Amino acid sequence: MNSMIISSLIGFFKSFGEKFVHTGIYSLIMSVYGFFSRAWSQSIIMTKLKADSRDGMVEKSIIWHICRIPFAILEAIGRGIGKPFLKAVKKSVICAWGYSYIQNFMAVNTRFMGILLLCASISAMLIKLIISGFLIKWLLIAAAFGAVLMIFNYNLMGFLNPSWIVKLIKCFAGFKELDFEFYDENETGGRTRLILAALAGVVSGAVMITVSPLLGAAVPFALFGAALVMWKPVIGVFAAVFIAPIVPTMVLAACCIWTGLSLVFASWMDKKFKWKLDGVGMGIILLIAVLGISSLLSFAMIGSIKVWLMYLVLAGFYFVIVNTINTKEQLYSLLRLFVISGALVALYGVCQYIFGWTTTNAWIDETMFEDETMRVYSTLGNPNVLGEFMLLVLPVSVVFMLKDSWKHSSKYIYALMFVLLFLCLILTQSRGCWIGFMISAVIFVTFYEGRWWSFIPIVVLILPLVVPDTIVERLMSVGDMDDSSTSYRVYIWLATLNMLKVYWVGGIGMGEAAFNEVYPFYSYNAIIAPHSHNTFLQLTVEAGVGALILFIALQAVFARKMQSVYKLEDKKSMNSTAALAIGAGVIGFLVQSMFDYTFYNYRVMCIFFMVMAMGTALKQIAENGAGTTGVLNRNTSAAKRRRRS
Repeated sequence: MNSMIISSLIGFFKSFGEKFVHTGIYSLIMSVYGFFSRAWSQSIIMTKLKADSRDGMVEKSIIWHICRIPFAILEAIGRGIGKPFLKAVKKSVICAWGYSYIQNFMAVNTRFMGILLLCASISAMLIKLIISGFLIKWLLIAAAFGAVLMIFNYNLMGFLNPSWIVKLIKCFAGFKELDFEFYDENETGGRTRLILAALAGVVSGAVMITVSPLLGAAVPFALFGAALVMWKPVIGVFAAVFIAPIVPTMVLAACCIWTGLSLVFASWMDKKFKWKLDGVGMGIILLIAVLGISSLLSFAMIGSIKVWLMYLVLAGFYFVIVNTINTKEQLYSLLRLFVISGALVALYGVCQYIFGWTTTNAWIDETMFEDETMRVYSTLGNPNVLGEFMLLVLPVSVVFMLKDSWKHSSKYIYALMFVLLFLCLILTQSRGCWIGFMISAVIFVTFYEGRWWSFIPIVVLILPLVVPDTIVERLMSVGDMDDSSTSYRVYIWLATLNMLKVYWVGGIGMGEAAFNEVYPFYSYNAIIAPHSHNTFLQLTVEAGVGALILFIALQAVFARKMQSVYKLEDKKSMNSTAALAIGAGVIGFLVQSMFDYTFYNYRVMCIFFMVMAMGTALKQIAENGAGTTGVLNRNTSAAKRRRRS
């Protein structure tokens, strides 16, 4: 962005900074920073973080080999059927049709779309005429529009590349390599594509009348999405990350399952493909196994198995991401998409507050907070759940806000996204999430630029002038037993601890059904609760102390991985900043997990493991030196590691 206003602002701050470093205030700030910096560098925490990593020991353990058995089986199947499977795919008429459908849909070919729309309208009209004896006017209009479209044979997507819309997206979102000529033009001709369009249209029209207009309209897009993901599983990963906080849980689960199956088929067709399993993945497998055993021994076995299957699908998506995202371009594009998705969710949440859309005061004690009872929840149905999602996405937005060039508009767009996400977090009125964010912010600032802490006295003086009284009151009410929300949680925690005196070894089983079978016998004041409002307690009560130990160990291994990436390069590099942001976000989420059962919402649980997967992918990419500069970048990274060693 080269506007006069931004150039003037940059020039002002640059001039101010050059003069400020020569003032006495700056010298005083640096003295304060130096004192705390020396104390911090000699602390126990930093001593532990500077210790050598032992990641290589994991792959030598017996447990690792046991956990890798499912992947070894998949690899063995691939070796056995890989060649015939690949030949069958190449000769398959269905695969050829699917490829043609994908290319024409991506190209937005007018003739293809026109026939699809025409056949859908005619199909719907005929069925409606048979069922009720009359026609629908809008179907006639749609048929006429489809007939006009099919006269022409243009690829509309081809017109987008030189357009101002694409240039705007490239500038604002930071997708420098975005290209809309990604379809195979050779497939946008011939009769096969027209037959496919007609068939898809007939099915769409039939579903539209017999089931639902919305589902019928979604049929062509669903067919396109399913075929596209089967062709390129990485697209399924991008889709799942983007839609996770937006769509219903079962739609997300279906996307995860289909993407996983697509990756399995793709692995069988690639001789060099080898499934990756690291320490974090091993921890996830062990945790899912322990939870599975507890479900089989549950007080409500059917309900527990259903919950466990959701864990298997959504937490297991970690392995799909880790084994799909292999380059720096893919990873940072995925992270950008994650932030954009979060910003859209936050925008809806802010609009809820401004316009009063479907908000409620059901989650706040009106007797204590009479002035402000509105809490936003956006697409996630609960303000605490929305806050938990914000905890994971907020730190990632900071990466692009800090590391994108001052010359690019994307830097300012991500700064606006950060403000939007932060404002949405405030509007959730979730005190646990506020505390989690403050801790993640402390971690990020400490390791990214410790000198910023010298400005704390100034911030402390300014905060009372800008922070609304309602927020201060909410924060000060933490631990106040007069607040029904606080007392409610405390009594549930006490009841859960009493349950653990009996069921601490193997737990009671997963899910709300099992919890409600046992909890009423230990509850205080007849308080009804679906869970213990604490992730650590809930895992323990569901599957015993073994699940708790595994979960804590899993988080420790992940934190160690992020720390190793942070140390791999200069702490101001893109990779180091991203590792720090992801690690800080996960820790903030875990802090909130002490005040709420953060896995109760399956979508947020899935997003949590997605973020961990993106962190693990970052470690693999950073250590392998993969990136946009290819061989040169890999050689540079290797040289840096040799100099350090």
